[in-house]
Amino acid sequence: MDASKLLGVFALVGVLVVPASAAAAAPITVSVLSTRADLVSGGDALVRIGGIKATKNLRVTVRGKNRTKAFAKRPDGTITGLITRLKLGKNAIVATVGRRAAKLVVTNHPKGGPVFSGPQLQPWKCQETAKDAQCNQPANFTYLYKSTDGSSGFKDYDPKNPPSDVADTKTDRGVTVPFIVRVESGYIDRDQYKIATLFRPGKKWSATRPQNQFNHKLLITHGAGCGADHEPADPPSVTDSSQLGSGTSAAEAGLGLGFAVMSNALDNAGHNCNVASEA
Repeated sequence: MDASKLLGVFALVGVLVVPASAAAAAPITVSVLSTRADLVSGGDALVRIGGIKATKNLRVTVRGKNRTKAFAKRPDGTITGLITRLKLGKNAIVATVGRRAAKLVVTNHPKGGPVFSGPQLQPWKCQETAKDAQCNQPANFTYLYKSTDGSSGFKDYDPKNPPSDVADTKTDRGVTVPFIVRVESGYIDRDQYKIATLFRPGKKWSATRPQNQFNHKLLITHGAGCGADHEPADPPSVTDSSQLGSGTSAAEAGLGLGFAVMSNALDNAGHNCNVASEA
């Protein structure tokens, strides 16, 4: 066989091995939205599958167990799912569609820490309501609202007996809703955190389908000073922080625009003067 014919055979084989449709297919990707993949804690992670437009033929496993049902196409067009019950240590998340596949190893750390800052400060006296030596306890939820009476700050809101003087707010995305705020309080890494956000009691919400007043932005409040208390403390306020020129706090203004506002006591240097654990 002469050289020209031999080259023609190799060219033909190349076309047969790599079909045009396969070459054009986008690669699948697996990514964690809620944090870095190696810094997950508490046993759950919000995960996105990229490179696909629908869940047809999608299969997702975590440590070999099928978790496909957690994933769906969301209103923003992404394929996302909340993976729960992660084991401590490394968890392999594998997504496959036909012959395409992607793998991401997620490292889950204890909710009570540590994550990456090294051995935790000792001694450490937990709050009286702690359920274990890492100061863990279930999160609790309270509600606040802005009144139409023009007063500054928030008032307590009872979902079972809603007040009649709830003011409205318009988010930076043009969504108008009652100015009701849900505040979640809990403990992570042996100290207290708080997360506040606009909330509509009685309306559905989930990690993958937040209520539409959430603008997908986050404001974090901090503290100042330098101290070491060796025990949990209240975090900086998520509803009242530094005042703006109008007399409205930055946290209050952010909530009204649709931001989630969060804080952690460990981010208050006056309570915990340790940059590594603050991170």
